[in-house]
Amino acid sequence: MKKADFFSRFQQALPGESAHDAFAPYRKNFESQAEAIRKKAAVGIHFYQENDDWYFLLIERSTYDGKHSAQMAFPGGKPEESDPHLEFTARRESEEELSIPISQGVFVGQLTNVWIPVSSFEVSPFVFYHDTKPSIVLNAYEVANCYSIRLHDLLAEESVSKTTIKVNDQFSMKDIPCFVLNEKIVWGATALMLNELKLLLKKT
Repeated sequence: MKKADFFSRFQQALPGESAHDAFAPYRKNFESQAEAIRKKAAVGIHFYQENDDWYFLLIERSTYDGKHSAQMAFPGGKPEESDPHLEFTARRESEEELSIPISQGVFVGQLTNVWIPVSSFEVSPFVFYHDTKPSIVLNAYEVANCYSIRLHDLLAEESVSKTTIKVNDQFSMKDIPCFVLNEKIVWGATALMLNELKLLLKKT
């Protein structure tokens, strides 16, 4: 995919919630909360090219006492009072978690917001392009690892699978749609965003 084509894909109509539905069968259990107060958050999806391949970055969150412990995700978080807008939040969080300078990365486009019922966050995903791979330094308190994922691997049909998620000692969710990328299981809100990217960027 050429750079101009990559940028042009984000000028098209987004697949939107239709891209989310296939990866969110469990969401129907939370429909009664649909009008609940939603807290704002933002993530940064950082793409770059290397040796004619396209890559994007995923992080593995550190283990902590919280709802998103050890999950695969995009760098991001909730806005601070001084943030002028959510795109800035995505950039600031990327700097705090991966040391990608706020000024680096060309804004490409924004994906459809994703609501996370378990934490009441409504996440705005912002896509950025880098001419070369960003220099990464992990914030070990928040990030256990960072992975470069080939876009080709995301677009491959075999990247889609199902998994069982243990919610607590008494309850597990079975047959949850997920992606398997770099041998890591990616599910939940991040999988919803990835599926929208997949539909937007796959060859037509």
